Amino acid sequence: MRKIILCLSLMMILTACGSSESIITLAELPDTGDVVNGEALLSEYNCNACHVEGASGAPNLDDFADRAGSTVEGQSAREYTFYAIVEPSQHIAEGYGNAMPNNYDDRMTPQEIADLVAYLLDS
Repeated sequence: MRKIILCLSLMMILTACGSSESIITLAELPDTGDVVNGEALLSEYNCNACHVEGASGAPNLDDFADRAGSTVEGQSAREYTFYAIVEPSQHIAEGYGNAMPNNYDDRMTPQEIADLVAYLLDS
């Protein structure tokens, strides 16, 4: 348990040190994404290590597609999902801290982000 707390604390510190603005803009995101590749990316980036039911560090992704369009007033589900990935500190889910890494725009291409968005909104 101490290792988990230490790891989460370190993630929060590192996240806070990074830039909060994405190097990829929503306008650069391809209009369509590959759902199958998005599912593979979710696994590759180990998203479900934190985004599982009962986790204290990140919200569960079950029913994400149903919630995404109404989470932030004025943002579509696609916009919200994009910003949740590339600028996660923009909107912190209620009850959670700022523990999500903010460097996915450095690690993924615009197409990969579109694929992940497509998967999250399709499932």
